[in-house]
Amino acid sequence: MKYRLTLIYPAHKKNLGDNRKKGRYPIPQLSLPSIAGLTDNRFEITIVDDNIEDINFDAKPDLVGITTMTALAPRAYEIAQEFRKRGVPVILGGIHVSMLPEEAANYADSIVLGEAEDVWPVVLEDFIHSRLKKIYKGTGQHTLVNLPRPRLDLLKRDRYFSSSLLMASRGCPHDCHYCSVTTFWGKGFRYRPIPEVIEELKSLKGRMVFFADDNLYGNKVYAKKLFREMVPLKKKWSCQGDSLIANDKELLNLAAESGCQWIFIGIESISEKNLAKMRKSFNKVKQYKESFKKIHDAGINIFGSFIFGLDEDDKNVFKETVDFAIDAKLDAANFYILTPLPGTKLFQEMKDEGRLLHTEWDKYDANHVVFKHPKLTSEELLSGLIFAYKYFYSIPSISKRMLRAGHKRPVQSLILNLGRFLRRKRFETICRMQ
Repeated sequence: MKYRLTLIYPAHKKNLGDNRKKGRYPIPQLSLPSIAGLTDNRFEITIVDDNIEDINFDAKPDLVGITTMTALAPRAYEIAQEFRKRGVPVILGGIHVSMLPEEAANYADSIVLGEAEDVWPVVLEDFIHSRLKKIYKGTGQHTLVNLPRPRLDLLKRDRYFSSSLLMASRGCPHDCHYCSVTTFWGKGFRYRPIPEVIEELKSLKGRMVFFADDNLYGNKVYAKKLFREMVPLKKKWSCQGDSLIANDKELLNLAAESGCQWIFIGIESISEKNLAKMRKSFNKVKQYKESFKKIHDAGINIFGSFIFGLDEDDKNVFKETVDFAIDAKLDAANFYILTPLPGTKLFQEMKDEGRLLHTEWDKYDANHVVFKHPKLTSEELLSGLIFAYKYFYSIPSISKRMLRAGHKRPVQSLILNLGRFLRRKRFETICRMQ
């Protein structure tokens, strides 16, 4: 007889009930398949993604594990309480739990802090012998050599546009003011051996692959070696990274040659003062458009990311930012409201200064205003965000950006943009959701 383990990824309330995704969700998270890969064969594992399916609280598994980010914490706690009412022990983990362990401990039989590789087998052994501890701490930054393969086979693959994803590295040296990556993963890059990454890539179904790394090519020497090895695989792939790839022609060409189709770039602001305050001065505003043109010329699409609500922002920032994004002919963009997440320097500063409006964690989703801005009211920030989304995904904007010279994948970009155009009202509804 095997123990039944259910691993759950909670949804934000905007994706629950009548709002639950009926079709396909973009991509799953890698965390639960990774935990499943660390779990031995004494357990029968089920992965449940709350975004795409209902949770059966009466299924009575032997053990439940839940991972959560800050905006999902209220739903994670709700799920945990429902299972505990039924006598099922619950383990909570994830970045929010690691940042606020005292809070999370109130909702679980055990919590796991930090990286799970060293400690998860101990948790399972203690569960089997009925000796679960309240807190388990990872031993630090785990080696990335010989990591077990994530159990992607446990995902409901037909419910995602793609479930072929992997991670080649952890950590980031930039230590941006608003980001919790360095707090959780560390201030330096750690890399998996390239042969192991290549073998995992070969095993992934389909040709489109998503790298979950925070900056895949942060170490250019490693990235160049990896991309060279990827060329014969003929995979198509996307990743997160910075615009600095444009400064290294060899790296950029290798990325394109190995199949890179999209790069998600954290542009954040078109203000040098804002970038300096957030410790992201390696972003050079004057070089943005030239860098983006080089990336486009290599045949790679750019998905830009912008943050509103930085201290230097005023009422003009919304239109000026979108005008810049349109002129730069970005293929797609996300717009966010600055959100001070627990574990970041920004959160601590705002807390100390009394600028936090509340700690209703489901509002910490980058679509709501949770702090006092020195120049803008909460309504001005929220309305500005909604305006930016609608303006960028307007028909004139889409037309101008899709008709850029040398566009290698205009149809793919057009479909994405038209989908966003059709979701404008839903985006506003989500932002104004209480």
